[in-house]
Amino acid sequence: MNWGAYVQPAGFFPMHSQRLSVVTSFPAGTLAVEESLSRKPTVVLLGFPYYQRGEKAYYWPSATARVRRRLYRLAIPSLALSLVDIGDLFVAEPNPQEVSSALEEVVSALLRQGHTVVLFGGGQEAAHPLYRALAAQETPFTYTLIDKKLDLFDAISAEEAPHRRYHSSMLLDEELWVPTWGHVIGLAWHWVSPEEESLIHERLNLLYVRLHEVLSNPDRAEPLLRMASLISMDLGVLRGADAPAVLDPEPEGLPIEVAAKLMRFAGMGYRSEVLHIANYFAPRDKDGRSAAAVAVLLWYFLEGRINPQDDFPRPDRSNLERYEVSLSEPEPSEVVFYRHPLTGRWWMEVVPLTEGHPPRLFPCTQEDYQQALEGELSRLWYVAHWRM
Repeated sequence: MNWGAYVQPAGFFPMHSQRLSVVTSFPAGTLAVEESLSRKPTVVLLGFPYYQRGEKAYYWPSATARVRRRLYRLAIPSLALSLVDIGDLFVAEPNPQEVSSALEEVVSALLRQGHTVVLFGGGQEAAHPLYRALAAQETPFTYTLIDKKLDLFDAISAEEAPHRRYHSSMLLDEELWVPTWGHVIGLAWHWVSPEEESLIHERLNLLYVRLHEVLSNPDRAEPLLRMASLISMDLGVLRGADAPAVLDPEPEGLPIEVAAKLMRFAGMGYRSEVLHIANYFAPRDKDGRSAAAVAVLLWYFLEGRINPQDDFPRPDRSNLERYEVSLSEPEPSEVVFYRHPLTGRWWMEVVPLTEGHPPRLFPCTQEDYQQALEGELSRLWYVAHWRM
């Protein structure tokens, strides 16, 4: 991979004791990048300073520079942490197609080498090439979106604001050879059109946790991040007071404390391969508050990566506690739940429709178990059953 042709180095950040900059490499040039990556860092950071409008891709490196200045002031969460910041994606003569292709190629190369990638800056439409990069690994994967809007359809022109419709290209039009599953966290129902609601339930069968549910209990979102390979957060999901410098700031949303908890869940996930934080709009960030919010979110993801939960189910489930729930309905007459005694995380067992195939475990919450005790299965069971 000719890294020098695709990335601009991040530059120099002062090294201070106990700051993240101390454990970060900032390589310049292809050989330096390869040498840094060979050390098997915890995470590889990549800035994405492109914003699409119409047929043009605008390059704003100040966006990623502001986030980095805030990020590298933060403390080291653990001496075990090792980061490589390979800089910003760079395309000599940018247009939306060239930028998308370059991003897909760079991230695909990093994934083939087994790295966890964190992409920050730029528009939400960057999730599409990331989605293709995951699919190119030829392994089934889960995509989790953290956003108030699903971005399938919008009255605003797709040419003017492609980030408002990019999911229609990803989830409806993209033809993939590997199975994929979709989750949404933070969905605000007053932004969901009737047509989108029909697609969510009937065609896409997305699992989702609505905004008010996350606000009342952030732990309800954890199962949707536990097995996610691609996590994409639109900063518009944050409360406008906490992050005003986004493309669509609004007064409602997640407080930064709740969003940080979601990022920690994402970092602790079993298969977190790509994290994407999008729609930071630097020209509006007069006081640096939004750049600071992005830096905090990145920090909590990193903290989760170095503190994973050692509770992955063993093939014989011997590290889990088993709970059987009998139901009055004939199908199914019984559902089995599992709980890890130390971490307290739950799984639900779902039996495939096809005979002869073993049951599979799906992450769930204690609320799903309690709902089954009351004689009613949660939507998770029906979506999981359909997916099998």
